[in-house]
Amino acid sequence: MTPETIQRLATELKENYRGAMEARDGSMTLVRIPEVHFPQACQPASTEALVVLDPAKAKPDFYVKVIPSVRGAQAQHGTAVVGGDNWCTYSFNLQWNEEHTAVQFVGGMLRRFA
Repeated sequence: MTPETIQRLATELKENYRGAMEARDGSMTLVRIPEVHFPQACQPASTEALVVLDPAKAKPDFYVKVIPSVRGAQAQHGTAVVGGDNWCTYSFNLQWNEEHTAVQFVGGMLRRFA
């Protein structure tokens, strides 16, 4: 991603998610979102999220604090330490390019649980 895209995405996240905070970790920009909402039928209904904007990658990385259960089953997931905190990861091949918005990215990643 270009530096301009990274700045645009970080700004969009902070403007669209109340309480979102930006930090740097080396060349990466981390945007912590206090609450994102999973699709209906997920438990819990919401969680904290982290979007990592890395200039060495073609699209952002997305992490959540909790993987929801959907209709009683929990998706396979992994864990990672990012920015000094533990986060959950999951596999989802979202088609995304730099023309899309940050809100489209977050929404698309959460649709994995629909």
